[in-house]
Amino acid sequence: MRIISSSNIDLCLSDRDAIEILRQGYRSSAQLCAPLTASIPRPDMQAGNLAVQPAWSDFAGQGHIDRGYVGCSLSLALPEHIGAPSGLYVLFSGKGGQPIALLDGVRLATWRDAGLHALAAAYLSREDAHRLLVIGSDPRLPRLTSAYSAVRNITSILFAGTDKEIRRRITGISELSHVSADITEDISSALEGADIVCLAGPEAGSNEWMDLSKFDPPAGCHVDALMANPPVPDTLWQEARLFTTNLKSAPRTNCEWTADLEELARGDRAGRRYYGQRTLFVPCPDTGLADFVLAAHVFLKA
Repeated sequence: MRIISSSNIDLCLSDRDAIEILRQGYRSSAQLCAPLTASIPRPDMQAGNLAVQPAWSDFAGQGHIDRGYVGCSLSLALPEHIGAPSGLYVLFSGKGGQPIALLDGVRLATWRDAGLHALAAAYLSREDAHRLLVIGSDPRLPRLTSAYSAVRNITSILFAGTDKEIRRRITGISELSHVSADITEDISSALEGADIVCLAGPEAGSNEWMDLSKFDPPAGCHVDALMANPPVPDTLWQEARLFTTNLKSAPRTNCEWTADLEELARGDRAGRRYYGQRTLFVPCPDTGLADFVLAAHVFLKA
């Protein structure tokens, strides 16, 4: 069995590769089931969570087992290690069933999340979008901002409440060397010129979001949330065109969702319908197919 480290995953992927692999994955006939979760009791009435997401090639549809894989992601989150998830991805031969690769699940998930959000931005942001506003802080932001630049000509980034080290890492990315970057505390004014807004979560060391009660993106803006329940006003949920990763596990059941990434990738539903429309993308935890297609690609290239 091959052990594929985080550095090997980085060598096997680029932003454009990851986005296109995901696009083709959603157009494929790969099979999956709903994520399986187990609660792990810990001291002081706390509990951890183990999530298992299997996926496999469509062996029945292709009529043979000469090629294809069975894969499974394992991710563990413990309350005493908030913000420090652990994970593995196991890839099996579809023909003999033997394990053939074990991948660093945390690094694979970083590429996956960046690719999924950038793929959504490719369908939902305006083609001339070039000004990015990042609100909050998240360790995935360096990879994500680089992925945004693969689908849109990002020329400026404004940061609000973003950790200094994360900002440093982003400005050091070679693909973003042409991008101007600055810091702001005036979100209302920054929103006026934003084409894409990334809602990234509280800054490191804080459990408090900045006040978004008056969050009002301009017409034509695409809002990309990195969490399932972004603290934005109900008016945005009601007025924006809403999209998620997988409608079967959409994060809010009381919303009128437009489409998921599979429908967008297959052309079954339209993304942005007109220039001035506001769009909102919110992820869901069902990422089994995305993990599977990326892991299979990395295995073949490693």
